[in-house]
Amino acid sequence: MATAKLVPAWVRAQVCWLVPAVVTWLVVGYELGRPQPWRDEIASWSAATRTVPEIFALGRHIDGVLVPYYLFLHWWIGRHGDAVAAMRIPSLLAMVATAAAVALLARRFWGNQAGLLAGLVFAVLPVVTRYGQEIRGYAFAALFATLATLALASALEKSRWWRWVLYGVCVALIGLSHLVAVLILGGHLVMAIVLAWWFGRWRLLWWLIAAAAGVATVLPLTFRGLGQQAEQLSWLDAATPESLANLGTAVFIAPLTGGMVAGLAVAALWRERAAAAVLLWMSVLIPVGLLYAYDQLVAPIFVGRYLLFCVPLLCALAGAALSILRLPVAAVAVVALAAIGLPTQAAIRRDHSSYDYPAAAQVILDAQRPGDGAIYEPRDDWQSVDLGLGYYLRDRAPRDLLLASDEVDNASLWATECQDEIKCIGNTNRIWVVAADNLDPPFRATPTNQLGYATKALLKAYFVPIVTYRVGGFTIALFVRPPVV
Repeated sequence: MATAKLVPAWVRAQVCWLVPAVVTWLVVGYELGRPQPWRDEIASWSAATRTVPEIFALGRHIDGVLVPYYLFLHWWIGRHGDAVAAMRIPSLLAMVATAAAVALLARRFWGNQAGLLAGLVFAVLPVVTRYGQEIRGYAFAALFATLATLALASALEKSRWWRWVLYGVCVALIGLSHLVAVLILGGHLVMAIVLAWWFGRWRLLWWLIAAAAGVATVLPLTFRGLGQQAEQLSWLDAATPESLANLGTAVFIAPLTGGMVAGLAVAALWRERAAAAVLLWMSVLIPVGLLYAYDQLVAPIFVGRYLLFCVPLLCALAGAALSILRLPVAAVAVVALAAIGLPTQAAIRRDHSSYDYPAAAQVILDAQRPGDGAIYEPRDDWQSVDLGLGYYLRDRAPRDLLLASDEVDNASLWATECQDEIKCIGNTNRIWVVAADNLDPPFRATPTNQLGYATKALLKAYFVPIVTYRVGGFTIALFVRPPVV
């Protein structure tokens, strides 16, 4: 109490969100550039380094819903470069801002201590680090979903036109970040109905107008995304009841920390202002139910990371539950949560992918000679062999022997190979075959089992394998044309 009297109320109010933001910066920012990018991040780099017209052309064929993020990343790379850490900084900043928003959301309903604890719970979660170190739009979706929930609670309590405009803007930004996150509006509808009943029923009409305006902004993306779903999510099977049972692991990555946060969020239902806890829970459960229903009735789409935007709301609830404890005791609980997640935090910083693109590229850089050529396989799957190595090799890459038209020419993420292998390989004397392990069905690549029949036959007839390397997820073999005697 003495400390509270010495520290002005306005200072305590700012500390409750500033401290979580700083902790998130430190936790997520640690070794930001160490994990190599995985295929989705490589796809983001490939798309964002194209010209603006080429990005729009890509969006007409695939990843249409991601065009806004690609355009933003294109602008960012133009100013800060395309180093891995540089491209991840926007996601880091989004997670830092989300931590502050989580604290403000919990503070609005349960006070400064709840806000501080909620923000700290969010800051130490491994899943926050994972997607704060991701060259993708998930962190932005989490940020804008949290801000939209905060803006809605504010507008419903004190209805002002500018609050509704702010809410509508947040809704639009949710959809522009990641379209699936717009499902949070199902929970917001419940919140709008309940709070409008308490504070004034005209507020429900204001919500409908603001939400509709925000959704209208992303309708073109919605139609494009529905049209591309078969190609974009062809790798998915329909979810099962087990998928729902394992949702905590899929969303939180670390099952134990996820279970603890969910348990604390449930405990918030027995705290004062339980109605607020129920409404936040609705904004978590309804999107999950809607996504599962769409998956079952329309097309497979139930992916854990798509529900990342629910995590901040659960953390706000967890902070509310912890705030019934004395602050030192609650702080120990947060530290314990962080300690339990340390092994997962370490694993996240080792790699994001089983395909070690930089190691594969280094093999070629160390041993290639002028005039060497390369063959990348498979070319029509999601391993992103040529794109991943292209990021590290740049202009030092051997000539891509089978390339007929690249990803940019195809307005796609996949290149097209030539049909006349003998003509394309020509008189090349040394060929590097970079073969990635197969995804579905999973099997290990050999120097030739990922190649087409004609290419395999040509190598067998005219070349001799000299050396084979094995690096994470790749088999790399050097084939040399024997001298004519």
